[in-house]
Amino acid sequence: MRIPDEQLALFEQRLQALGLGRRDFLKAVGAMAAFGGLGFATRAEAAKPFKLGPGEKLAKEQVLRLGGGGFWQNDPSSHDYNKDLYCAGVPIQFAGLMNFNADFVAEPYLATKVQSNKDGSVWTFTIRKDSRWSDNSPVSARDFEWSWKRQLDPESKAPYAAFLYDIKNGEAFNKKQVTNRDEVGVKAKDDWTLEVTLEGPRGYFPVLAAYLAALPAHRGAVEKHGDKWTEAGNIVTNGPFVLEQWEHNKQMVLRKNPYFFGAKDVHVEKMIIPIIPVQAGSLPYENNELDLTWLQPGDLKKLQSDPRMQKDVFQYPYPGTWYLLPQATKPPFDNLKVRRAVAHAVDRENVVKVSQGLAIPAWSMIPPGFPGAVDDPKIKAIQRYDKKAALEQLKGTPFERRRCRRYSWTAST
Repeated sequence: MRIPDEQLALFEQRLQALGLGRRDFLKAVGAMAAFGGLGFATRAEAAKPFKLGPGEKLAKEQVLRLGGGGFWQNDPSSHDYNKDLYCAGVPIQFAGLMNFNADFVAEPYLATKVQSNKDGSVWTFTIRKDSRWSDNSPVSARDFEWSWKRQLDPESKAPYAAFLYDIKNGEAFNKKQVTNRDEVGVKAKDDWTLEVTLEGPRGYFPVLAAYLAALPAHRGAVEKHGDKWTEAGNIVTNGPFVLEQWEHNKQMVLRKNPYFFGAKDVHVEKMIIPIIPVQAGSLPYENNELDLTWLQPGDLKKLQSDPRMQKDVFQYPYPGTWYLLPQATKPPFDNLKVRRAVAHAVDRENVVKVSQGLAIPAWSMIPPGFPGAVDDPKIKAIQRYDKKAALEQLKGTPFERRRCRRYSWTAST
């Protein structure tokens, strides 16, 4: 069923509350299209078990050492995603009601059934009964009710509480216009049934429930330890792993959570994550200090030309777009002809060479493979690198025949 445009506009606002841009919005729209929209009901399907190939066998010690390449280059502020989406912790410690699969489609995770009323203003999640916290206590609908209200509670000062403003009275409660938390539209009907009443029809709500900001927190640990509840020894998680050791600014060690509902399919027994500055490059991997790392462009060619290391290098799609965003309401970019001239002045083919094979020219905001991606020769033509076309566009503007300035900037990688 089609989700109305006004709901899509609201959905975009929720993603903006997380600091996510239009690119993320359009990816999520694709997830909604696959999810089904209003009036949706589904049951979770069992995950496919991992199978070894012919002649393969698991190593005796299932320990994974990962990091480097810009991941965990700084010590996390916490692992409390319920309060701070960008805490830079290890999210695999927690499990939400929904989850995104490899195709970016929102699927039930802890939920066994997801239902909505006719207009999508009330959503009901039925939670699996075999889900448990790492202290062996059950994960219930009450945990999600408490966690989402905790995020909305103004006393929590959660910076991304606006993510849950679709919930009835969520924004009013967060802004102290409603003081009774029982008036917030999240209610555990029983241990396994969570009913979420929204401000109006929101066909996209299950997609929001798949984001990290919708993960639960363990009430007992939070109330006992406060902001220190995610320290090793204090933390209680409901995902595949739990923090066992945390030497701040040095290393984190996570162990398998034996009470996780899918524990039998989790073969890694321990994860070791050292805090490694990005400047270290690929050296930790080359020195056999890591089993998995992410490469910066400067290391890619070096390892690909190394007979010993080249077999370890593999690439995978990592969707994203680098772009220049002119302020179209201020000079000189309030002039359409100037913006067109700049579009023709960007040599995308040469720019991507800097990435050493890790990028392709972008002709639309959405990268190939996602809903909304554009592969239209006409669109490419109006953006192609063309000095003459750029100068032609400047005719009749204050910049005609003027010497242009050279600008440089640092791009994130």
